Amino acid sequence: MSKTLRFSVQMALATLISRVLGLVRDALFAEQFGTSPEYDAYVVAILLPFFLRRIFAEGALTSAFVPIYNKRCLESLDHGNRFSNTIITFFLPILLGLVILSIYFMPSLVALIAPGLDAGSTALTVYLARIVFPFILFIAIASVYTGILNSHDQYFAPAISPAIHNIFIIVGIFFSPYFDPPILAPTAFFLFGGVAQLLVVVFSSRKTRFRFEISFDKKEWKSFYPVFMVSFVTFSITQINSLVDTNVVSRLGQGTVSLLQYANRLYQLPLGVLAISVSTVALSQLSRGRMEDFASKLSEHLDKMLFFVLPSTILLMMMRMDIVRLIYQRGAFGVYDTWITSEVLMGYLWGLPFYSLYALLSRAEYARIDGKKIAFFATAIMVITNVVLDLTLGLRIGPYGVALATSIAGMAGCTVLIVDLVRNGFLRVSRVDLLSMGKIGLAGLGIGLVLLGTSYWDYSFLNVFIRIFIGGLSYLGILLCLRHHDSVRLVRKIIRR
Repeated sequence: MSKTLRFSVQMALATLISRVLGLVRDALFAEQFGTSPEYDAYVVAILLPFFLRRIFAEGALTSAFVPIYNKRCLESLDHGNRFSNTIITFFLPILLGLVILSIYFMPSLVALIAPGLDAGSTALTVYLARIVFPFILFIAIASVYTGILNSHDQYFAPAISPAIHNIFIIVGIFFSPYFDPPILAPTAFFLFGGVAQLLVVVFSSRKTRFRFEISFDKKEWKSFYPVFMVSFVTFSITQINSLVDTNVVSRLGQGTVSLLQYANRLYQLPLGVLAISVSTVALSQLSRGRMEDFASKLSEHLDKMLFFVLPSTILLMMMRMDIVRLIYQRGAFGVYDTWITSEVLMGYLWGLPFYSLYALLSRAEYARIDGKKIAFFATAIMVITNVVLDLTLGLRIGPYGVALATSIAGMAGCTVLIVDLVRNGFLRVSRVDLLSMGKIGLAGLGIGLVLLGTSYWDYSFLNVFIRIFIGGLSYLGILLCLRHHDSVRLVRKIIRR
């Protein structure tokens, strides 16, 4: 099994555990709170720290940090540690100040993000948002430790740490009947989980011989600052999409924010487990390698991305109604909620392959550092497309239009990156990888036909799992029959173990 596939599988398995726990968390939310104004308030409250988390933990800080840290470590580990200490020392007071200011101005921030909420929901949202906002302080520092661990080919611990966060929130949901309002319990445990997530990666980093010390090196900061600022603006613009989405759906009536959130969670499952796993491994490996090997390595990562994402997209499309019903439909979450959530999910799924490719290709641009300008341009195209379509499709046809706008925006941004990388010679799909992708496409067609053939089965928990199992087995079986190299290696490794 190739190193790329092995690390991707390790990270995907760890992330899968976290995402499964996330689905358990969302199922409990659906049962306890449904599409109530209380859950609307919670969703909007956590949007702000999640907005910044995606900029720092999954975006600008990691994308800018990893390539430079790898170059410092090639000189010496002490040089890499000095660079890391500089970054953490600089950001600690900045983040602390940001938390204080945001808590003070929270009523204005909530009014900007979700103007369609009624007065009671707005007041509750402000209260909850002030509780959870310090989360960004812990998760941003954790992202630096995550970058260090990934650069040393340690992917499992950082990827499993969000599972700890989900466990804390699940505990909070169970305690919710004892709080007033009940939603306060998962909100408080959301913050506690962020602290636990930081402790996990700090403890794991001992193997890298990194110990944080307050120190600041101007030369290190000057080398990091230009790359970070472009990344920060780029990823900030990307996250404007989620803010605009929430702004639009908050105007569409009570519960629409919750419905969009439930659908988005399912869409994020393959995106977070598979696409981000492959992309994270790609960033650390591409930034360490020689530029002469860049195109061939990127082609390999592209093949791995298709291997994971294509069957997931087809499976979710074909079984979306049953999966939503299986996970959410109980308690306060009714039949109509299931139907509309599955429709919104379909709107998201059209763009899943493109967002997966975007996650990989944008990190490839940052790995070569001088590609950050085109990454910014691609992001700007995505945001403009999303905002325009949100205000047209979203306001006309509701939450499905908002999801569809997101998908079309992903297609636009992905196209820009593909054109740039191909034009500059950084993306050349080899004959071997092209043949592999063709086999993956045939296997994807096979899983679609199998799921279509079993679509007449009556709904039951058992039948849903059987269909998923048969679909996955048929996908792997077709690839083995076609002698797809990664599938053969993966099965052989599993058999040996």
